Amino acid sequence: MSKKEQKKSIDSKIATSVAHHKLLVSRTAHYSTFGTLTKKTESIWLIAHGYGQLARNMVRRFDHLDPQKHFVIAIEGLNRFYWHENNKPAACWMTSEDRYDEIEDYVGYLDAIYSRYCRHVDYRKVKVNLFGFSQGCATLWRWIYAAQPHFHNMINWAGWIPEDLTYHHMSSYLREKKIYLHYGNNDHFITEESAKDIAQVIADNDLNVQVSQFEGGHVIPKQELVEFIERL
Repeated sequence: MSKKEQKKSIDSKIATSVAHHKLLVSRTAHYSTFGTLTKKTESIWLIAHGYGQLARNMVRRFDHLDPQKHFVIAIEGLNRFYWHENNKPAACWMTSEDRYDEIEDYVGYLDAIYSRYCRHVDYRKVKVNLFGFSQGCATLWRWIYAAQPHFHNMINWAGWIPEDLTYHHMSSYLREKKIYLHYGNNDHFITEESAKDIAQVIADNDLNVQVSQFEGGHVIPKQELVEFIERL
């Protein structure tokens, strides 16, 4: 047997001996808040950041709100990495690798946050608002698809509605809820073509989504956010 054939034989044996496994473990999740949840609270905001962001930075986008009336919870993706541009820690919600495990993990995480802060409030007096930016939009959609939590408003800011899910069975659940899609007219991710794809998902599933644009790119301009919230 030649050396090439020997190496091929060894590689074949190694390949047949390698197996991939998974093990469910507990871990520490991180989130940031603004304001205090009290009997005076009028709105709870559950915020999901975009790719490469952190909760402590995202929560500052909402610091213009009255902390006596609004309680903001910015949740952080369970996956952390170093952002290549500045080598600082960043987070994301999922990748294509073992994606269903990651989705199940963050759905459980969101359920835990929601149970801690939202399930005991009087929904007749306190509004629950969901806000997702970019990747955070799909994250929130997958969570409400799995858990169907109570909420009043859902703002998709420069993000997508997952096209691999169907939402017809959720029509009665979503009927009384207000859903928005707001994005920049120069967003390099939501191009004219991808906007058509999103519109097709909305149409195919008979979703009632109010779509609007602002002047700008794939960002959350502070003044634009302030004015959008005021219009709710």
